[in-house]
Amino acid sequence: MKYIPRWLEARLKDAFESHPVVILTGPRQVGKSTLLKHAEFLKDWRYVTLDDADALEQAKEDPKGLLREDKPTIIDEVQRCPDLLVTVKYLVDKTERKRNFILSGSGNVSLRRAPRETLAGRAKYLHLTGFGFREIQGLSARGLLDEIWTERELRDSAVKHSPDLPQVVWRGSLPGVVLASNEKIALERISSYVDTYIQRDIQDLVNIRHPQNFRRLMEALARAAGWESVQEELSKICGETRTNVSRYMSLLKETHLLHDVKGYAVKSENVYKQSKYFWFDSGSACFLAGIRRADDLKGPSVRGRYFENFIYQQILSWASLRLTMPEIFYWKQKAGESEVDFVVRHDNKVLGVEVKSSEDITFRDTRPMREFLKAHPEAPKGIIIYAGRKVYPAASNVYAVPWTAI
Repeated sequence: MKYIPRWLEARLKDAFESHPVVILTGPRQVGKSTLLKHAEFLKDWRYVTLDDADALEQAKEDPKGLLREDKPTIIDEVQRCPDLLVTVKYLVDKTERKRNFILSGSGNVSLRRAPRETLAGRAKYLHLTGFGFREIQGLSARGLLDEIWTERELRDSAVKHSPDLPQVVWRGSLPGVVLASNEKIALERISSYVDTYIQRDIQDLVNIRHPQNFRRLMEALARAAGWESVQEELSKICGETRTNVSRYMSLLKETHLLHDVKGYAVKSENVYKQSKYFWFDSGSACFLAGIRRADDLKGPSVRGRYFENFIYQQILSWASLRLTMPEIFYWKQKAGESEVDFVVRHDNKVLGVEVKSSEDITFRDTRPMREFLKAHPEAPKGIIIYAGRKVYPAASNVYAVPWTAI
C-alpha cells in the first residue's frame, strides 16, 4: 500500500529546532508507526520497536546497550518500558542535547506521565490524529481555517468532486478503515479495532471487573455524541456506579479516545457550561452506536450528529498542527434556543463554527450564529459548515463553507 504523507511530518521535523526529544502520542492505529517508518526526513534514523520481544528484553536489562549507537533514534511502543526514559535523559544530557530521539506510543497514561518527570524541558509533545479528510486527498495542510486565522479572504478551496458524505462520516479517520477497498472490509476492521484495541488500551490501565458494563457505557456515549451527557443517566444505562462511570470516562479521555468540549462563556453569561462528548473518530462512534452501514446515516437526525463528530475531528486535526494548541468549546443559551456547535479560540482570536448536514444554507439558518456574534465582539466572524460545494456569505460576517474545505 502506498504511503500517504501526513501533515504532522513538518511539525515533527521543526520540533527538533527547540527540543532534542519529541514524544509522539495518539490512539492506536492512527498511523504513528507508519509515519515514523516512511517519513522522508527520518529515513536515516535508527528505528527500534518495543513490540519486538528481544528489543523489549534488552530495554529492560541493558538499556545503554540498546541505545549505544550514536545516531538519531526512534523508539516505538516506548510505553512498554517507561524506565528506558531514564537512559534517554542520560544520553541527551551527556551529548549536551545533540542526541535526538522520537519516543512514540499509544495514548497511554504511563507514556505521558513518566516523560513529564524524566524529560522535563527536553521533550516536545506532538499528537497524531486519524486522517483529516483533506489530508487523505493529498491536499495542503493550509486549508480554510488557516485562511481565517491569517485574515485572508475566504476562497473556495473545496474538493472538486462530490464525495459520498455518509460513507466518509461512517468510515471516519482510521487509515485501515478509510483505505479499505469495500464497506464489508471496513466494517470488519472497525469491529476488530473497537473489540481489540480500545478495550485492550483500557485493560492495560485498569482492571475492569465488568467489561460488559464498560462496553455499554461506550455505546451510550456514542449514541449521545455531541450531546450533554449526565453521569447519573449514564450510570443507569450501563449498570455501573457513578464513581465507576466517572473513572471510566476519565480513562477514555486520557487515552485520547473520548474528548470533552465545554461550554463557552464570558463574564456572567447565562449559558450552559457542562461538557459535551465527542469520539476521536466518527467511524468508531458509528460502530459503537450500532450503525453498521453508511446508508444508515442518511436520516438527517442521525447523520447530523455524526457529521458534527466528523467535523470535530477535522478541527482537531488542524489544531494538532499549531505551535500552541487552540481551545475548542460550544455555545448554548439557557434562556433562548440558540446554539453554536463549536467555538474555536486561538491566538486571541475567536471563531464560531456551526455544522449543518443540509446542502443549502439560508439566512434563517444563520440566526444562532448572528446571535453568538452579537453577544461576542471578540468573534469577528462565524462559519457554517454544510454539505454543499461553494463558499459564500450567508449573512454579514457569516460564511457558508463546504465540509470538503475544512
